[in-house]
Amino acid sequence: MKKLLFPSLSALALLIAPAILPAGIQDRLYDFTDAYYFQNGVNPAAIDGRRQPGPLAASDTPNFGYQRPVRALLTLPAYDHSGNAWYFTVLGGLNADAFTPNAAGQNARQVADRSKEYIFPRQGTDPIGLGAFRQSVVLDMRGGYFSNNPLGLWLHTWVSYTSKALNTADGIKVLNDLAKKNGRDLDGTPILNSASDIENLTQNGYVTQTNRPPSDPLRYAICPVIKDPRDGGIARDQFLAITRKADGTPLEAGFLENFNSLQSTGRPVR
Repeated sequence: MKKLLFPSLSALALLIAPAILPAGIQDRLYDFTDAYYFQNGVNPAAIDGRRQPGPLAASDTPNFGYQRPVRALLTLPAYDHSGNAWYFTVLGGLNADAFTPNAAGQNARQVADRSKEYIFPRQGTDPIGLGAFRQSVVLDMRGGYFSNNPLGLWLHTWVSYTSKALNTADGIKVLNDLAKKNGRDLDGTPILNSASDIENLTQNGYVTQTNRPPSDPLRYAICPVIKDPRDGGIARDQFLAITRKADGTPLEAGFLENFNSLQSTGRPVR
């Protein structure tokens, strides 16, 4: 696993952050206000499963005016397009009708359509489901994610191996070579931890990429990424939902080790 990347805070955040607020704490993830959703092209009333206080989120005082007093507890790991490790949350899902009928909505949909969240369903499960993953997701953060995607909008893209990959000599060799580099997922196939891995396999017919139709509330997701999880960016009450083996141990242990260190000390393991 590559290192955790923590870019510096944007100039805007520095200008509007309270002077006494520790840097990491201002990066904790909250739901957005209705006004902020509308400003950025999404009708909040059309968000499916919008996060509410409960087991996955807590009532809390937000740090900024664009945040609603609902702080995410659920935390998930992700690779970015280059294989670096990040942490994110889920605030809801939406279909194409949730984008507002104006320039802001048009821009939001364009952002979502080019921001792929690669999901890896286990063999024998729903090939476009969210219930059983064989590894952590990959977020394609190219194109200036933190500058150009303020809501954390993503296009769910399910990645599955083909018969050509699993049942031909050439395919098996390609998968074994990848597994030597990346390790193996819960199905015994290679972990895919970069956009280039996925794109190369797709071009050669070894994986398929599938999206749900525009009318489906699981076509898109609102999944903002923690910009800097150090020094309080991950609160003590957050928890990590991670892919685990049959014996309960984490498949990608580095994600959990870093999460525990960030949560308890404010610093990553590496």
